[in-house]
Amino acid sequence: MKKDVYNKVYKKVPQDQIERLKRFRSTHEYKHLTVDGATWEYISCGQGKDALLLLTGGTGIGEAFFPHITAFENEYRIICPSYPPVPTFEGLVDGVMKILEVEGIHQVNIVGQSLGGILAQVIVRKYPDKVNKLILSHTTTKPHSADQAIILKKTKRIEKALKIFSFLPFWISRPLFTRNISKLASTVNTEETEFWKAYFYEMFSYMTKEHLLSHFMRILDFIQNYTFSKDDLASWLRKILILESENDQAISPSERDALKEMYPKAQVHTFHGTGHLTLALNREESIPVIRNFLQQK
Repeated sequence: MKKDVYNKVYKKVPQDQIERLKRFRSTHEYKHLTVDGATWEYISCGQGKDALLLLTGGTGIGEAFFPHITAFENEYRIICPSYPPVPTFEGLVDGVMKILEVEGIHQVNIVGQSLGGILAQVIVRKYPDKVNKLILSHTTTKPHSADQAIILKKTKRIEKALKIFSFLPFWISRPLFTRNISKLASTVNTEETEFWKAYFYEMFSYMTKEHLLSHFMRILDFIQNYTFSKDDLASWLRKILILESENDQAISPSERDALKEMYPKAQVHTFHGTGHLTLALNREESIPVIRNFLQQK
C-alpha cells in the first residue's frame, strides 16, 4: 500500500503497532502455489521438529495470524495460507494439503479459527494420520441431521446473502462485508481495537467480488454436503482443544454446545468478554493457552 494511503488507513493507530506490522511484512513474504487453477498465497517460516498449520477464518487472510506466527515461529515450523476464491471445502482441503506436500511436511498440529475450524474438521476426517493435535477456535460444527429446521434456516439465510451480494455492485457489497468484520473487532475495547479495524479495512480493499462470493459459497457447501459424526474419529486418539467465548457474536450458544457434544473428550477453554476475534484481541491469554496445549504429552 502506498505511504499516503497507509497513513490514511492507519491514522488512528499507534505508531508502534504500525511498525510491528511493517516489520512482519518485511520478513515474512508470501509464497505462491497454483493448485487446480487457483493461486494460493501462504506464509512458510519457523523452526522446530513439529509443524503448526494456522487456518484463518472467513476473511481468508492468512497474514491476520501474524502475531501468532511471531509468537510460535521459534518453536514450530509454520504454514499459514490465505484462501483463494475456491467455492468448496474440498478445494480448500486440496490446496492446503498440496502446500504441505510441497513444503515437505507430513504431519501438523492445526489451529483453525472460525471457518478455519470447520476446514480443520474436514481435514482431520479426510487425513487423520496427518494431524497430530487439533485446536478448534470460535467455530462450530454442522447440527445433527435431526435438526432439519436449523439446517433449513441456515441454508436460506446463506442463499439470501449470496443472492444479495451477487446482485449488488461490488462497491456497495464490499463495504458492507468490511463493516460486519469491523463490528467483530469493535466488540472488545482494547489498545489494539483501532489497529484491527484499520487492518481489515486495508485487507478488504484488495478483495475481489469473486473472493466475497466464494465465502458464502463455502458455507453453503458445508451445510449442504457435510455431516459429521462422533464416530468419525473413533480411531483417531489424539488431543483436541476447543476455544470459545461466552459472548461470541458469530457462534451461538447452541452452536458452541453442538461442537462440545461432537467432541466430548476435548479440552475446553472459555474466554470471557473477548468476542469472536479472541485470538487477535486477547493474545495475552490465548497464546499461552495454545502453547500449553501443544506442549502436552
